[in-house]
Amino acid sequence: MDHKQHENLTAGLNDLLGFHLAEWRPGYARLEVELDDRHKNRQGGLHGGVTAALIDAATGYCGIFEPDPARRRSNATVSLNINFVGRPKSRKLIAEAELDRAGRRLYFASARVTDDSSTLVATAEAVYVYVDRKTESTTK
Repeated sequence: MDHKQHENLTAGLNDLLGFHLAEWRPGYARLEVELDDRHKNRQGGLHGGVTAALIDAATGYCGIFEPDPARRRSNATVSLNINFVGRPKSRKLIAEAELDRAGRRLYFASARVTDDSSTLVATAEAVYVYVDRKTESTTK
């Protein structure tokens, strides 16, 4: 899938935080972000919420791949468990997520966040529910 086809997928908070969907295919998603001052916490380090949002986006995408936007499924996070295990040593974060199992209504995914020098920053497991787009649009 080329960049133009999924350019608009990182709108909203993902865009605000500078996330880039670098790779997306069945059962896999890779998101990247160049860290800057907006990603820092009060102490000047990486804010955990940025890492959590990056993981949520990556694990969310890995379970709904469909090249045709008209057929793409929607989803909602049911559970997100994150283990913060290290600090990045560089300014680029990479979240790689894989689909572990998918059923008719739920799917399970896992993710790893590293910096671009392979320092492990976080691991995660997530559960999502598939959402009917018609139902979703009526609740907004």
